[in-house]
Amino acid sequence: MKYKFLFFPLLLLSLFSCSDNMQYDLAIKNATVLIVETGEQKEQQNILITDGKIVKITDQKNFKSKQEIDAQGKLVTPGFIDTHIHPTDVFGDYDEAPLYIPKDSVENYRQQLSREYLPYGITTALMMGHPENWLDDIIQWKDGNSRYTDFLTCGGALISKEEREPYIGHLTVDSENSAKEKVIEYHHKGLEHIKVYHRLREPEFSAVIKTADSLNMKVFGHIGDFDPKRLSIQQTLEKGLKNYEHIATLPYSIIRTESEWEKFDTHFESLFGRANTLEKVLMMFLEAFRYIDENKTDDINELIKQLGQNNTTFSTTLGLIHRQFKSSHYFPLSENSLSKEQIERSKANFEIMMRYLKRMSESGIPIRIATDSKFGGKTLLTELKILSDYGFSTQEIFKISTLNGAQAIGLGKEIGSIEKGKTANIIIWDKSPFDNSENYFSEKTIIKNGTRLN
Repeated sequence: MKYKFLFFPLLLLSLFSCSDNMQYDLAIKNATVLIVETGEQKEQQNILITDGKIVKITDQKNFKSKQEIDAQGKLVTPGFIDTHIHPTDVFGDYDEAPLYIPKDSVENYRQQLSREYLPYGITTALMMGHPENWLDDIIQWKDGNSRYTDFLTCGGALISKEEREPYIGHLTVDSENSAKEKVIEYHHKGLEHIKVYHRLREPEFSAVIKTADSLNMKVFGHIGDFDPKRLSIQQTLEKGLKNYEHIATLPYSIIRTESEWEKFDTHFESLFGRANTLEKVLMMFLEAFRYIDENKTDDINELIKQLGQNNTTFSTTLGLIHRQFKSSHYFPLSENSLSKEQIERSKANFEIMMRYLKRMSESGIPIRIATDSKFGGKTLLTELKILSDYGFSTQEIFKISTLNGAQAIGLGKEIGSIEKGKTANIIIWDKSPFDNSENYFSEKTIIKNGTRLN
């Protein structure tokens, strides 16, 4: 009989433990939540959000909220993270971008830039080069405003002194001391990221790396274009660089001697002519992959091994190259001067490049999305489809476009996955990309900092 008397207290205790007296700002009900670390999809989950943060993820039914969204079993993922953008692409590129942002237009520029990213699910992006005199106006664009993508900045991309006029987004440091001082200045302004360009030489390069490391700043490098005299990936690895831009640059750290460069250059001209247009330059990147695949496989395999051993990350930037020879959902085939034969060869070369990108990912090198494009959001979704077309699983693709980027930019504890305590930057998918890769382009509901945008 004593067990009978214990039954009712236990029942009451159970009911109270299942209730939740807290009122949340937003509840996303009946969600299929993607766990990006593992690829697991947890069904019938409720994501409870307050003050822009995820407070709880539970299958508990008893809770109160000011607003509710019934996900109806749809896939729910973190917002995307683009780790390489240039606002100058949106505001006018090389010739038309303003030299400064008028004080009365700062909000309009922010809105204009965000329109290229947020409607497509990009909730965080890292700017890697813009006019330095924009810096004071845009440094606060990482403030978590629910109406905009959070834009972090590296300031100007650092280069060494040259005879030619620097590009609008580049910043010249002309000595070891000036390089050190610039990094310290950026740190004092609140920047946490630095961008180095392949035209940054010694001793400025080492000064940047050492100073940034001492200040716990993340450094990102576009390394090794078209000139064997410039620093290679291997050399910059030894100096401590961890984050590399654009998979297409990889072969130029393999083609390193003057004689070998001349040999490759002659080879390329015999197939494509002079690399004097954008599409020819891009096709030269791809042809370099075929060249090292046929002539330097031991070298490229050793480089990939070194990248993995040094805990590096590498970014994508696939869309601009891809649309030179193939149309996609948002982008028709670019008008260019390539012949049919050159296009077919470039398609095959692109496949070689993607094979190496897949090998890098499988070797444990975190790949992250970097659109580096005027059409940021459209390009990001296109890159996800490209990754799928070339053998990446949907699980891998979501990790590449969310958590890998968050961790690379030092925000892995704040964004990049749907977890308790993280910012509620969330996408609810009308159609799941796990069912069909075309669904990357499907309609989405965007939650930014806990606020529904559409």
